[in-house]
Amino acid sequence: MAASLRALGLFLALALYGLFSAPAPPDIRMAEAGIGLLLLLAIGLRRPLYVATAHALRDPRLAGWETPAVLALAWLLWVPVLRGAWVGWAPGDMLRDVVPLLYLFLPVLLVPLLKDDAEVAVRLLRWGLMLAGAAFALRWWKQAHWGFGAVGLRAMADGGVYLLNAPSVLFAGIALPLTGVRMATRGGLAQRFAGAACLALGLLCLAALAGAVHRMALGLAAAAFLAVGAWQVRRAPLAVGLGLLAVAGVVLAFPDMVVGALMQVAEKNRLAGANTRWEEAAAVVALTIADLGSFLFGQGWGALIANPAVGGWRVSYTHTLPTYALAKTGVLGALALCAYILALAPRTLQALRRDPPLAWAVLPPLVMAFCVHTSFKYLDTGLLLTLLLLAAERRNALSSS
Repeated sequence: MAASLRALGLFLALALYGLFSAPAPPDIRMAEAGIGLLLLLAIGLRRPLYVATAHALRDPRLAGWETPAVLALAWLLWVPVLRGAWVGWAPGDMLRDVVPLLYLFLPVLLVPLLKDDAEVAVRLLRWGLMLAGAAFALRWWKQAHWGFGAVGLRAMADGGVYLLNAPSVLFAGIALPLTGVRMATRGGLAQRFAGAACLALGLLCLAALAGAVHRMALGLAAAAFLAVGAWQVRRAPLAVGLGLLAVAGVVLAFPDMVVGALMQVAEKNRLAGANTRWEEAAAVVALTIADLGSFLFGQGWGALIANPAVGGWRVSYTHTLPTYALAKTGVLGALALCAYILALAPRTLQALRRDPPLAWAVLPPLVMAFCVHTSFKYLDTGLLLTLLLLAAERRNALSSS
């Protein structure tokens, strides 16, 4: 299958994901079945088997980052599964850990299949993730009864399925305004209208994050805008000026809302601090050092952990990727995961050089996913990583797309 057709399948999967699914769906419905089918059509069967059995290591065309990725996936797929089966965890709980693992390693499954047409793949993935993030934000606003006036006055509920935890929401909140400003300054009348729509949707994503007081997401978005603005100030001063004008317009039009949102962030910092993440980490360390098997191999996929972050309930997750990896896969599994992530670092730097606006839109949601809550288990995390690596494969920068 041509790379462009595979990328189109991923775009359609992201559309279904944002419009009809949830970041962590409670069960498999028609939307989830459709997403799974589209992912299967995009990836195929040969590549997953090739990687899972480590036969991919024999390929002389293997990129430098792929070797540690294949080795890490082979270890993290099989050893914790055997450990979980040995301990006796429920198969359903084990599957709920294995599927997110495959999401996290989507780059090693997808990038070799898409890099022959990286330009088209980047474009479709970028728009698919923006569509998914905007759809999640709009669905959240619908749950909140379109209560825009509540932003800055009270902390609004996340809702039962945590739509705003999807990394694509933060990505859309950064990428859509950047795309809108670029379209408004470079295109004709039609593109200017489209740019205005992108800017409005991006502001709705950011307003949703502000309404639910997602502190770190808002801070990372601000840092991304500053980084891109500093990079663009000499290359596209008109775009930077238009961006500053948009910010000034929002502040002047809604001063109480903006000041109130900042005060809510400060108040949440005072009351919640790190949201018991340190207590959660301490509980994971205590569990890990309890015996040699737990230290080396963890509790295995499917393990339930008494988590102080949720009142001591036994749940299948922790809120950061390092504690999750340590609890489930032990020190050896955590080291394998570190090797995978570190192997991606050179390509990340390459993406930052080749396409700073796109890279700065991708990195904040990945930081959120790895360090703040359970979104490292979500589909869009793996696709954001895939987008970042494909951006490094491109011959041209974003300005040409």
